[in-house]
Amino acid sequence: MTVLVAYASALGSTREIAQHVASRMAAALGEVECRSVDEVESVAGYEAVLVGSAIHNQAWLPPAVQFLSQHAPGLAERPVWAFSVGMADGLPKLFRNRGAVLQQQRLEQTQFQDVQLRGHAVFSGVYQASQLPAVLRALFRLTGGRFGDLRDWAAVDAWTDQVTAELTKSDLP
Repeated sequence: MTVLVAYASALGSTREIAQHVASRMAAALGEVECRSVDEVESVAGYEAVLVGSAIHNQAWLPPAVQFLSQHAPGLAERPVWAFSVGMADGLPKLFRNRGAVLQQQRLEQTQFQDVQLRGHAVFSGVYQASQLPAVLRALFRLTGGRFGDLRDWAAVDAWTDQVTAELTKSDLP
């Protein structure tokens, strides 16, 4: 089975998650390609597609949104999953769980209108203090916000394994 894992990454965290997903899937499925959305000219040669993007300002990066729109007809002919990489786990503890749920709902209501997804997961990425101006950085820390590599690789693996299991079912198109 030939699977595409396409991604849009701003600072590299989403790219690393996409590469990890592709590598893990390849062990079970065979040929899995991992490419930036900017490098994908067509989805015609793939039996399934996973597409991921970093989340900035509560939305996918423009190249990822453009990828979905541009390839919508081809994506409609194959199973598609999406993953988003944000900073929900970096939020102050009081807002962390609710923020993650709201973020996932907002993305599903606004970003994926052109493509029917089989599933969507939201993961936390790497959030560095240097990404914020000093005043906001201090306020973020004072309210309980966290910086650092917040990726939960066990959650990424569990989701990847779930998608892989679905792809190995004989009833998929």
